[in-house]
Amino acid sequence: MANIKSQKKRIKTNEKAHIRNVAYKKEIKTQTRKVKDAVDAKKADVALKEALTACKLLDRAAAKGIIHKNQAANRKSGIMALANQIVTDKERTAYKPEPKKTPEKKGGTKKAKAKEEREKAMKKESEEKAKRREKTQKAQKAAEKKKAAEEKAAEEATPETEAPAEEAPAAEEAPKEEEKPAEEAPKEEEPKAEEPPKEDPPKEEEAPKEEEKKEE
Repeated sequence: MANIKSQKKRIKTNEKAHIRNVAYKKEIKTQTRKVKDAVDAKKADVALKEALTACKLLDRAAAKGIIHKNQAANRKSGIMALANQIVTDKERTAYKPEPKKTPEKKGGTKKAKAKEEREKAMKKESEEKAKRREKTQKAQKAAEKKKAAEEKAAEEATPETEAPAEEAPAAEEAPKEEEKPAEEAPKEEEPKAEEPPKEDPPKEEEAPKEEEKKEE
């Protein structure tokens, strides 16, 4: 038994493909037998119809990879050779393929209903948007016409040439008095601190002079 997750999945997919391939191959064999039975019964129209159906099944199997395309071609040629033993041009011209069945629309699901409702809402919204756009465009055109008419009426009311209005002379400004700087009050001199009188350094006492020379 496989332990890897991918291998487990591969086993399941291979089993599904095997069941599908077996079903297709059984259908092809059954259809080929029907062609042989029609040829044995000498029914040309039935043989032609069954042969063409078998060819379609072989093409479909080759497209899905159930059988090789060369094998499909070989088997188709064998089936048509078998059918052509009794089929003539009369049966070929008279043959009409069956019309393709159109797939019926599946309804009733919640998803389909929701999608239909969304489409209806979008369509309704687009229609309303178109109406609003048309309305705004009309309003813009009317406003432009009104503005143009007002401008034209204003131009007709005003004379063509107007004298330029004289500018009033600007009033002379009185010369501003220069602001004199405020006189600063004289600073009072701070009394100097009296210095203590300098004391003379103490004189060294002179050594008593030696007695004058002895009296002669």
